[in-house]
Amino acid sequence: MSDRKLAVLAVLAVLFAGAAVLLSRLGRDYTPPQITLAPLIEGFDVERIQTIAVGSKDSSEGVHLDRSGKGFAVREKDNYPAVMSKVNSLISDCLDIRITSDALITSNPANHAEIGVTPETAQYRVEFLDAEQKPIVGLLISEPKSQGEQGRFSAVRRLDRPEVYRLNEPPYISVRPMDYIETQILQVEREQIARVTVTDPNQRSYTLTASSDSSDLLLEPLPADKQVRQANAKTTFTSLTYLRIEDVMAASKAPSVQFDWSYVCELKNHLVYTVRLAKQDGKCYVRLSARYTGPEPQVQQKEESEEQLKEREALFLARDTAESFTAKHSGWVYVIPSYKGEEMTRPLEDLAEDKPAPASASPAAEDGGSEESPVEAEP
Repeated sequence: MSDRKLAVLAVLAVLFAGAAVLLSRLGRDYTPPQITLAPLIEGFDVERIQTIAVGSKDSSEGVHLDRSGKGFAVREKDNYPAVMSKVNSLISDCLDIRITSDALITSNPANHAEIGVTPETAQYRVEFLDAEQKPIVGLLISEPKSQGEQGRFSAVRRLDRPEVYRLNEPPYISVRPMDYIETQILQVEREQIARVTVTDPNQRSYTLTASSDSSDLLLEPLPADKQVRQANAKTTFTSLTYLRIEDVMAASKAPSVQFDWSYVCELKNHLVYTVRLAKQDGKCYVRLSARYTGPEPQVQQKEESEEQLKEREALFLARDTAESFTAKHSGWVYVIPSYKGEEMTRPLEDLAEDKPAPASASPAAEDGGSEESPVEAEP
């Protein structure tokens, strides 16, 4: 190999060595950009909240949750008590929104409407107001948008700030007032029901009673030559095992309707639920109350068996349940599903059916005997 080629190789070796050293140093000195995670809403005092206002551009509905005592009430439903677990979920879902430093979309207010983060264009709008109904903080969340291969995302911003951020997992926020109300208002155990009495507008009544030796029901009065139509009777008898509502309103603001049906459910523990029903324009309105009909619970005796203790506690529980149930539902009118109203107001004739005809006798029996079997002749 010539001296010239050796010189070239030597120069290349020095260059490669220098490049390796440079890359090694760059690798040690390189620090990737830091991506910070921070709450969108920080330094928030939940105790200052007097009202939570929720709305959406896609819905004519909206909801205002106003502080009431230790809880909140739904303004659109005449200040009916809200379920605190649902209110707390709404608050925590908003406070749990986290943004990253690389998720900034824009800070130019001129882009807000196109992105969908103005009060008029946002999919969700949530505001927390203080006692003077002044904003504490609020946020706007856009409809989901396509992000190409990276999937879909929503945009979010605070009402008081221009910055808009990408939000990959937006919370679901309901704007329906009934979504913040407990819709299941009564659940009675089937085994605890002793009897049910239904009275129609003409004051005609019938009673269904649980049988002691079977799952069948007894009907009083039972028309002559009839038997209980058990399928219909059982759905009427068990109507309160699950009673939900579709709407609620203050009694003072309810339509002028006649509560001329009554459904009385007596439990084995002396607790009696009364449902008064009215039907108008395809809707079934109800009013609810309860009463205790058992003996007055006595204070604990010095010596009391475990069974006696349980019986006494059950009486106290039934009495207290009746009082609290009536206090909670007094002054309110509910709308229940129409099918449930039909089950609870079945007429007597729908609970009885003809007895099956007795099995017909065979022709031989009618002749008083049977033909003899032929005897085979011996071969």
